[in-house]
Amino acid sequence: MDISTVLQNWPLQAVAAIIAGVIVLLAPRILNYAVAAYLLVVGTLGLLHFMYGHAIRPQIVIALVAGVLILIKPNILNYVVGIYLILIGLLDSGILRF
Repeated sequence: MDISTVLQNWPLQAVAAIIAGVIVLLAPRILNYAVAAYLLVVGTLGLLHFMYGHAIRPQIVIALVAGVLILIKPNILNYVVGIYLILIGLLDSGILRF
């Protein structure tokens, strides 16, 4: 099974979200790291799609930047997540285009 098939057929982002959610519920003190790890996984999966010929989406870059910011400065988690959600909403709705 090659990586391109796995990326297209398996819901890897959904699995990452479920794992991050379970970790947050079991150990709330590591919320910052669970959110950062989730965002980095989402961004990395997006980069893998790019490596296999798909276009790079702005959501991928935003997820990677947000994940790194949370790892560097965990105290700003709520601001980073808020801005992340607003940007993703604007991109997904088509209001903001790149």
